[in-house]
Amino acid sequence: MTMFKPNVLLENIRNFNSFRSPYQLRDIWPVGRRSAVLVLLFIGTQGELRVLLTKRSRSLRSFSGHVSFPGGKADEGEESPELVARREACEEIGLPQDAKQLREEFGMEIDNLLTEMPCYMSRTLLSVKPVVCLLKNHGKADTEPLIASRFVAKLNPGETSSLFSVPLMDLAPTHLRPGSPEHINEHEQSLEWGGLPWLVKHFYYPVDNPHEVSWLQNVEDLSSAEEEPDRNGKKRVPCRDLWGLTAKIVGDLASIATKLITPSTLVSTPQITLGHEDLIYGLHSAGELQPQRSKWESDLISAKPNIHYIDKIPQEYMDDLNSRGVTF
Repeated sequence: MTMFKPNVLLENIRNFNSFRSPYQLRDIWPVGRRSAVLVLLFIGTQGELRVLLTKRSRSLRSFSGHVSFPGGKADEGEESPELVARREACEEIGLPQDAKQLREEFGMEIDNLLTEMPCYMSRTLLSVKPVVCLLKNHGKADTEPLIASRFVAKLNPGETSSLFSVPLMDLAPTHLRPGSPEHINEHEQSLEWGGLPWLVKHFYYPVDNPHEVSWLQNVEDLSSAEEEPDRNGKKRVPCRDLWGLTAKIVGDLASIATKLITPSTLVSTPQITLGHEDLIYGLHSAGELQPQRSKWESDLISAKPNIHYIDKIPQEYMDDLNSRGVTF
């Protein structure tokens, strides 16, 4: 279908830059809680739009072994989300920040696609800003399959254990997917955290994915893969579990790419939300999300019983979120 051609998807993503958050960046990306991730897209061998993902090292304190994007916390100072995301990608997978090096050594370039995607809140109460970019052949059309054979990823074993990709449209709503997805199973959980509903989705991708691009098949996998749950009689196979916040960001980007979510729908339909900026703003306005965590925040992160957002955020603010039927 025409709407799924890469040039249309990329154009829709770029057009979302017209979105403007109702909040000041400092209020939803506060000092001491700033994090950014690089959502790096590229064109696969079949002309499909793919997303580059990592698996975090099991030695890390937070989210060890989880599928994620290259990214991390901002250093002290005035780092922009783009600078944070690109710096972390260089440190974690060896993707050069320098445009000249990327062009001359590897024949590639990076274009900014979307810098206005809203902030998301991590389970550790960081404000995560996605920066969406396109990795492409230098001087070539955006829709040409990426030739990255000269690039050899350099995984930082202290942070990253594997590097792989998935089609962006795999995580679009089922009725919008153009064909058979590469994941072999998926399921979702309706959870409650802090007194609010959270929808958590899981997508299981086989480690030995025959559709993976060749330049990523050559990257050594330092991780131990999970087994796919025995659902519907399927054989157990080693898989990577793409879930939680990472899956939510990819799924939201797929909805942007297909125009299921646009800046105008966010204004006209309060039940449709993107990111967690309302919640981040509520916590920040209430005096939480300071550089040092409070005991209440630590208890919330640990999911201790009887710890709720309403402990800190005014009742009327919470009533508004609940009245809109928002699921985070």
